[in-house]
Amino acid sequence: MTAKPTYEALEQRVMELEQKVHELKQTEAFLRENQNVLHAAIENLPFDFFALDENNFYFLQNSVCIKHWGNLIGKRPQDIKVDEPLLNTWLDNNRRALSGKIVRGELEYIQDGEKRIFYNIISPIYDGQQIIGILGINLDITDQKKLELALRRSRQRYRALVETTSDWIWEVDKNTTYTYCSPKVLDILGYSPDQILGQSPFEFMPETEAKRVYGLFQEIINRREPFAGLENVNLHKAGHEVVLETSGIPLFDDRGNYIGFRGIDRDITKRKQAESSLENLNEELERRVEERTVELMETNRQLKEEIDERNLVEEELRLKTRDLEELNIALRVLLKKRDEDKLELEEKIAGNVKELIFPYLEKLKRKNFGKREQTFLEIVESNLNAIISPFERTLSSKFIKLTPAEIRVANLIKLGKTSKEIAALSNLSFKTIEFHRDNIRTKLGLKNKKVNLRTHLMSLDYQPSPSVRD
Repeated sequence: MTAKPTYEALEQRVMELEQKVHELKQTEAFLRENQNVLHAAIENLPFDFFALDENNFYFLQNSVCIKHWGNLIGKRPQDIKVDEPLLNTWLDNNRRALSGKIVRGELEYIQDGEKRIFYNIISPIYDGQQIIGILGINLDITDQKKLELALRRSRQRYRALVETTSDWIWEVDKNTTYTYCSPKVLDILGYSPDQILGQSPFEFMPETEAKRVYGLFQEIINRREPFAGLENVNLHKAGHEVVLETSGIPLFDDRGNYIGFRGIDRDITKRKQAESSLENLNEELERRVEERTVELMETNRQLKEEIDERNLVEEELRLKTRDLEELNIALRVLLKKRDEDKLELEEKIAGNVKELIFPYLEKLKRKNFGKREQTFLEIVESNLNAIISPFERTLSSKFIKLTPAEIRVANLIKLGKTSKEIAALSNLSFKTIEFHRDNIRTKLGLKNKKVNLRTHLMSLDYQPSPSVRD
């Protein structure tokens, strides 16, 4: 028969159980805390996070995954409405992960009507040595892929530009060692880029030139400033000299530390040769100028003798010039007289206008016309004061033999008036007007010619006489 435990033993046992309960509660609290932390971490992941058991049923997903695919808990991939090729990829990746492999790859999904690219990782979940499920993430890398594509295209454009330019593009580190070299160096110095990389620019220069340019470049490095137009002599692989014009800008890292220079070299050998040829040509020209100067001095001496001889001739010319001046005075008098005659003729033309037109305007102004007609008459009178008709000038200057009465009749004929209308306007008889018409034809040389008098008079507007043009 088993002996009953003592009170002390029972009390000890109770204390041990209470200790174990306390430890279990602490463990449960720790597990709850860890579970909450894990849940918060999963919920705050900015990408899809999910888990499936060994039977391919979803048992865990975060809010981002729910937003993209809906609630998947208790479902299988076959229950999600996706294209068959994508579903087959999912199932194949899950099988591989359940076999113990970690599967990585890019997948394309359509979300909100837009094609997005995701980086997919599927990893097995182990319980000891046994796989009990899989964990997965979908990381949206669409923007990153776009940036990579843009960067790749930018690099392609940059490379195309660098490789097609006629200049040599380069980069050196802070030790002045080439870290980049464009293919153009082969055309300029005869070396391939691989032969240039790791070398210093001064290794391709004559010794004296290398020392000179090294000193200048050290000053540029100390200033940490861009530079341009630094001329330097280099040696081509074939042995001849090549003159380069170098420009560059300093390079700095993200912290602002100096890390080197990027620049460009331009082959100016031909230009320098042309400048040298031009300089030699200038020296040759100066020599020729000196020789020519001596010749000119001799020529000047000879010219002086000729000048003395010509002075005698000039004396004779001065006498003739005096005679010409007297003749010019006489010509000026004649020109002045001609100008006075022209002025007199212009005044006569103006008088003819006033005599031929203004009397009729005065008669019209006395008529009882309306206000509108009276305004027109005033405008006509104002304009006639400022204008001398080319037609009247022609009649009074070219055909000066016409009397004032004949000029008035000729003006009305030109305006298309019949003899009867002219008689009425002039308060003269029909026969008097016909008499004037006959005299006008005679004086204009149209007598017994089949020429329309009005047409001929109108043509005089566009053919002014030489005296009028003068």
